[in-house]
Amino acid sequence: MDKTAQAVKQGTDEATKTGGNIQHKAASTAEQMNQNAKQMAGKVGETAKDVSEKAKQTMEEAWGSAKDTAQKAKESLMGNAEASKETVKQHAEEVKKNMNMKN
Repeated sequence: MDKTAQAVKQGTDEATKTGGNIQHKAASTAEQMNQNAKQMAGKVGETAKDVSEKAKQTMEEAWGSAKDTAQKAKESLMGNAEASKETVKQHAEEVKKNMNMKN
């Protein structure tokens, strides 16, 4: 083989080898990007789940607080209503006594 043919063959071999390396590196990089994307998707899913759980917990706490406040208000109003009822009853008895005294 003459030097020119040998140089062409060597250049072709190197080009083929380089092309194979590039193809391998591209496939490796694509696989790595795919794995990174999957990991990020998993992290986003976990974060969304955490946020959802925290929101649920906050809503449950707010609902519990609202129920407690409503119950306390009810108890307070019922207590005040009972006290008012007793006061009216006492005054009615006094009025009744005074009316009986005048008759």
